[in-house]
Amino acid sequence: MEIIFIDQVFSQIVYGQYEKDLSAMATKQKLQQLDDVFNYINDAYYEAENILGYKEVKRALEQCLLFIEEPLASVTNEDFIIYLSYAKTRLREAEKTIAEELNEFNLEPA
Repeated sequence: MEIIFIDQVFSQIVYGQYEKDLSAMATKQKLQQLDDVFNYINDAYYEAENILGYKEVKRALEQCLLFIEEPLASVTNEDFIIYLSYAKTRLREAEKTIAEELNEFNLEPA
Protein backbone atom coordinates (compact mmCIF):
# COMPACT_ATOMS: atom_id res chain seq x y z
CA MET A 1 0.00 0.00 0.00
CA GLU A 2 1.37 3.41 -0.80
CA ILE A 3 1.56 6.33 1.60
CA ILE A 4 -0.24 9.43 0.41
CA PHE A 5 0.53 12.67 2.19
CA ILE A 6 -0.64 15.05 -0.51
CA ASP A 7 -4.37 14.46 -0.69
CA GLN A 8 -7.64 16.29 -0.16
CA VAL A 9 -6.89 16.74 3.54
CA PHE A 10 -3.53 18.35 2.75
CA SER A 11 -5.20 20.66 0.23
CA GLN A 12 -7.45 22.00 3.01
CA ILE A 13 -4.45 23.46 4.84
CA VAL A 14 -4.19 26.23 2.24
CA TYR A 15 -7.45 27.71 3.51
CA GLY A 16 -5.67 28.72 6.72
CA GLN A 17 -6.50 32.37 6.46
CA TYR A 18 -10.18 31.87 5.73
CA GLU A 19 -11.37 28.50 7.06
CA LYS A 20 -9.36 28.30 10.26
CA ASP A 21 -11.11 25.32 11.87
CA LEU A 22 -10.95 23.19 8.74
CA SER A 23 -7.37 24.17 8.03
CA ALA A 24 -6.21 23.59 11.61
CA MET A 25 -7.85 20.16 11.65
CA ALA A 26 -6.19 19.21 8.35
CA THR A 27 -2.79 20.42 9.57
CA LYS A 28 -3.10 18.43 12.79
CA GLN A 29 -4.08 15.32 10.81
CA LYS A 30 -1.03 15.68 8.59
CA LEU A 31 1.24 16.21 11.60
CA GLN A 32 -0.16 13.02 13.13
CA GLN A 33 0.28 11.12 9.87
CA LEU A 34 3.86 12.38 9.61
CA ASP A 35 4.59 11.18 13.16
CA ASP A 36 2.95 7.80 12.53
CA VAL A 37 4.86 7.16 9.31
CA PHE A 38 8.10 8.41 10.88
CA ASN A 39 7.75 5.97 13.78
CA TYR A 40 6.88 3.07 11.51
CA ILE A 41 9.76 3.66 9.09
CA ASN A 42 12.20 4.42 11.87
CA ASP A 43 11.39 1.16 13.65
CA ALA A 44 12.17 -0.79 10.48
CA TYR A 45 14.83 1.27 8.73
CA TYR A 46 16.27 3.94 11.02
CA GLU A 47 16.19 6.19 7.95
CA ALA A 48 12.92 8.00 8.53
CA GLU A 49 14.62 11.37 9.01
CA ASN A 50 16.25 11.15 5.60
CA ILE A 51 13.23 9.72 3.83
CA LEU A 52 10.69 12.16 5.26
CA GLY A 53 12.80 15.21 6.00
CA TYR A 54 10.95 14.76 9.26
CA LYS A 55 12.29 17.63 11.37
CA GLU A 56 11.99 20.21 8.62
CA VAL A 57 8.55 19.10 7.42
CA LYS A 58 7.24 18.90 10.97
CA ARG A 59 8.54 22.41 11.67
CA ALA A 60 6.99 23.73 8.45
CA LEU A 61 3.59 22.24 9.32
CA GLU A 62 3.84 23.52 12.89
CA GLN A 63 4.49 27.01 11.56
CA CYS A 64 1.45 26.67 9.28
CA LEU A 65 -0.61 25.70 12.31
CA LEU A 66 0.74 28.67 14.25
CA PHE A 67 -0.34 30.99 11.43
CA ILE A 68 -3.80 29.41 11.38
CA GLU A 69 -4.45 29.38 15.12
CA GLU A 70 -2.69 32.56 16.25
CA PRO A 71 -3.36 35.54 14.01
CA LEU A 72 -0.95 37.73 15.98
CA ALA A 73 1.94 35.29 15.62
CA SER A 74 5.06 36.33 13.78
CA VAL A 75 4.26 33.97 10.90
CA THR A 76 3.08 36.06 7.96
CA ASN A 77 0.87 35.01 5.07
CA GLU A 78 3.99 34.84 2.89
CA ASP A 79 5.73 32.65 5.48
CA PHE A 80 2.66 30.41 5.57
CA ILE A 81 2.78 29.94 1.80
CA ILE A 82 6.52 29.20 1.88
CA TYR A 83 6.16 26.68 4.72
CA LEU A 84 3.22 24.98 3.05
CA SER A 85 5.01 24.80 -0.31
CA TYR A 86 8.11 23.32 1.31
CA ALA A 87 6.09 20.69 3.17
CA LYS A 88 4.20 19.77 0.01
CA THR A 89 7.36 19.41 -2.08
CA ARG A 90 9.20 17.40 0.56
CA LEU A 91 6.24 15.12 1.27
CA ARG A 92 5.82 14.43 -2.46
CA GLU A 93 9.46 13.34 -2.53
CA ALA A 94 8.81 11.12 0.49
CA GLU A 95 5.78 9.54 -1.18
CA LYS A 96 7.93 8.69 -4.20
CA THR A 97 10.78 7.28 -2.10
CA ILE A 98 8.42 5.16 -0.03
CA ALA A 99 6.68 3.84 -3.15
CA GLU A 100 9.96 3.01 -4.90
CA GLU A 101 12.17 1.81 -2.08
CA LEU A 102 10.05 0.79 0.87
CA ASN A 103 7.13 -0.98 -0.76
CA GLU A 104 8.17 -4.33 0.69
CA PHE A 105 6.91 -3.12 4.07
CA ASN A 106 3.37 -2.64 2.75
CA LEU A 107 2.97 0.56 4.72
CA GLU A 108 -0.62 1.37 5.50
CA PRO A 109 -1.75 4.94 4.97
CA ALA A 110 -2.07 6.79 8.25
